[in-house]
Amino acid sequence: MRVTFGLAMVVAMGAVSALPLTAQSLCDLVPESVVQSTLGVTTPLTATPNTEGGNGCDYKGMAAGPIWIKADDTDYSGIYKTIQDQQFTHLPYGAKLVAGVGDKAYYSESHGENIAGYQLSYSKQALVFVAKGKIISFIFMLLNQGASKESILALGKYTLAKPIETLKMPN
Repeated sequence: MRVTFGLAMVVAMGAVSALPLTAQSLCDLVPESVVQSTLGVTTPLTATPNTEGGNGCDYKGMAAGPIWIKADDTDYSGIYKTIQDQQFTHLPYGAKLVAGVGDKAYYSESHGENIAGYQLSYSKQALVFVAKGKIISFIFMLLNQGASKESILALGKYTLAKPIETLKMPN
């Protein structure tokens, strides 16, 4: 019994230490491997923290052209709350409210986008949601038709299941 209890404690302590008490950025909570597999991106991605205005993460890869996914978080308070509430009242062009991702969320997509210097067609997709006192936004620039709406919503739900409330705004 004593060996079993000791082993259980070691396993439990290891599982607890796997998640940071305070995540530094969305890169800590949503690794590039999860982004790749959830969206069906076959090109390897690198994740780089982006703390300009929040604790976001830039996921980048190179296929026939650049692949870029920007994830950002901001506290849902003060002026950020006011701006976001206005955006939910007057949705960006082409955006639609979606259920099941946080307290409120919208999704948008446009196809046939071009990036200077590349003769390729891109899709720009976005998912923005409010939950756990945070505003989380994902912007996707993916080749051709992009990712399915369902996979983007699945990435949002994955993110929502993580302790996003531990993300602290940079000083």
